[in-house]
Amino acid sequence: MHNMEERTQHRTKVPTRLRFVLGDKAVDVALPDDVLLVDLLPSILAQFGKDRIEESVDHEGWVAQRLGEAPLDEDRSPAELNLLDGDTVHLRPRGEEMAPLNYDDLVDGVAERVRADAGRWSPRRTRWMLRAAALAVMLAALGILLAGPDAVLFWPLPAMLTLALVIGAAALARTVGDSVDATLLGMVAVIYATVAGWLAAESLDPGGTVAIRVVYAAVGAILATVLALVAVADAALIFATGLVFAVLLLVPAVLWASSSLTAQRAAAVGIAVNLVVSLFVPGGAFRLGGLRLPMLPTESHEVREDIEPVPHRVVLDRSVLVFGYLKALYLGYGGAQAVLLVVLTAAGGQWPLILVSVCALLLLLRSRHLSGVVPRSALLVPAGCAVLAVLMRLAIGVDPLHRVLVLLTPVVAVGAALLALGHVLPGRRLRPYWGRAVDILEYAVAISVLPLLLAVLDVYAWVRGMSG
Repeated sequence: MHNMEERTQHRTKVPTRLRFVLGDKAVDVALPDDVLLVDLLPSILAQFGKDRIEESVDHEGWVAQRLGEAPLDEDRSPAELNLLDGDTVHLRPRGEEMAPLNYDDLVDGVAERVRADAGRWSPRRTRWMLRAAALAVMLAALGILLAGPDAVLFWPLPAMLTLALVIGAAALARTVGDSVDATLLGMVAVIYATVAGWLAAESLDPGGTVAIRVVYAAVGAILATVLALVAVADAALIFATGLVFAVLLLVPAVLWASSSLTAQRAAAVGIAVNLVVSLFVPGGAFRLGGLRLPMLPTESHEVREDIEPVPHRVVLDRSVLVFGYLKALYLGYGGAQAVLLVVLTAAGGQWPLILVSVCALLLLLRSRHLSGVVPRSALLVPAGCAVLAVLMRLAIGVDPLHRVLVLLTPVVAVGAALLALGHVLPGRRLRPYWGRAVDILEYAVAISVLPLLLAVLDVYAWVRGMSG
């Protein structure tokens, strides 16, 4: 969102006027603040004469630096370098940079270091503080509504506020160009819509089950997310994450509400369905990013046909979108899986805990295929939550001696082993047969999910009952 804020600000910025000094000559130049310094240096050197450009061959080019500071990063723009109107920049041969100034005033040196500290409070942090305060106040207003016993009577109020927030987000994004604040309003609108759906279900059917309320809440969240997605196009990836999360939770919720299945068994079905859906995430991100692979040839003459090349810039720009959607889809998927795995673990039971453990292992094995930090974490975090939930569930009702011997000691040993593995495994090339063995293990674990799911659903007991 910070990038969106910067793009919005660039619309009204004017060129930055700087004074460049080379030797005993100084020139004033107006530069665009969004062009890399390395692209601007040739034009700047031309102001000092062609001989200065030719001199760069003798000393590997020029560097730009402010007095008393390190050379400026040439791969950044004046705006990113915080160059302001009136600043003086010195051009020096590379390798002959000006040395830092020695301070004769200790207090002045410490003060400059404090001003340059990355953790120093800045106007940008003030802006984010006020945004966080606004978010907290709007959520507190929702808490005030829910505080009374008659909150269900006011369910139209959060629904109307949802619509108002979406309209406000659209106005900020499309009229003012403030995508950051618009995104925050859209996120609050989704929360309001979720609460409105829950209260509406309770008001329309006071005797209804929790499953019905969950379905209404999920539907409200999905509708608000779609509206926010349309209103704030710059935050498409954020709302895509929420949309995937809500949809993947809606499926088991509908199954829970429309059948005799318990919440635990509906969650088990949802986990199995999501494991299959996750296989289509990379292809879905590829299509959402606007890229399509050419059809494979089926005839001999098709092999000789020329493939129309795709422009370089188009591929690069759309690849960024593909990776963004890949992160968004995996984040939504991982969040939904974490919730369903915890729900499946909550009630306990032998087969549910085994199924959760197997699913955690499958997520762990599948994560090795993903090279991105966010997609891999989106699988590792639910796996970790599942393992933690299983351990906590096993610890409930166990006497202290068995808890220490059977659970605590092995867990500490596994933690120590993982710590030791962190010093050995990273960067080490394994034998090819180990990779093949892990592939076979992944296939076996994936296949075992179905029979374990049938055990959780008591299908085997039902079949035995049918056979007498």
